[in-house]
Amino acid sequence: MNSLPAPRERLVIIPTFNEIENIEAIVRKVMSLEPVFDLLVVDDGSPDGTGAKVKALQTEFPDRLHLLERRGKLGL
Repeated sequence: MNSLPAPRERLVIIPTFNEIENIEAIVRKVMSLEPVFDLLVVDDGSPDGTGAKVKALQTEFPDRLHLLERRGKLGL
């Protein structure tokens, strides 16, 4: 039996660096859009806590909000 959720067809990717002041509003806005999107936040090692904020938001959107934390500012 396969217990994995069905993949969604749409993925929004948001690259971040030091976006602690903006990331919650951005996440909430994307999550409110129709049709339903998955959201991948790619954080380039923000020292301001952006990644930690996204992790906290993942409790509200556990199956739709994903985080990739990179060690440094690597760009796209």
